[in-house]
Amino acid sequence: MGDGEHRGRCAQMSFFFNQPDPKRRRFPIPNDVWKWELKPQGFAILAYLCYLHVHCNKNASPSADEIASQLHMSKDMAVKQIAELNRRGLLDQHMVPILKSNGKNFFSLPNELFFLNIGHGAITVYAYLLYCENRRTHQCHPSCRTIAAAVHLSAVTVMKHITKLEDQRLIAVENTNYIDDHGMKWNGNNQYTILPIQMAMDHCYQQQMLRLEEQQKWDQTQKRLGWNAENAPCVPL
Repeated sequence: MGDGEHRGRCAQMSFFFNQPDPKRRRFPIPNDVWKWELKPQGFAILAYLCYLHVHCNKNASPSADEIASQLHMSKDMAVKQIAELNRRGLLDQHMVPILKSNGKNFFSLPNELFFLNIGHGAITVYAYLLYCENRRTHQCHPSCRTIAAAVHLSAVTVMKHITKLEDQRLIAVENTNYIDDHGMKWNGNNQYTILPIQMAMDHCYQQQMLRLEEQQKWDQTQKRLGWNAENAPCVPL
């Protein structure tokens, strides 16, 4: 196991067993990020580097392998997107984000987002929903086309990520409808509710425990089969 992977796994376990004030487990992203025309891979890398810079060792730059593993992309893609972020002046020589923004408006992302195993596409869609959410109700209702245009994905791919976010207990999705001036009923935009990040953490932990139990049962079965094979009576010739 490499240093980056070890650091990621240790950080993941610390989130599940050591949970400080939720407000301290977030980091800011400027609203203007959606004007920068970043691909989902580039956005996720930039957000991950922001997280590392704010909450982790600021002197240790992550490797392309670590970034690729953490965000579910190939190493070549990670290298390409890091180079693009550097070219556009969004990273310095130490891979520290340089977030130039004309405004003072920011939204925040939870640190745990990078340890729920959802990948760069779902991370980017989730981030856009957080950008859109009403801070009082934690709800928003952008259209699928609006989300797709903002995160540079197809509408079909966006809906796949929405389903993943819902399955992972990061959001709740409610279908809406409206009646037009002629009395006709039409489907409206989905209403998205941002759920407490603790719900996603608990769900992820439960899934990990289930997989661990299944693996233990499998190992025990294989061990018994191996023992039976070794101790089976010899067949007479």
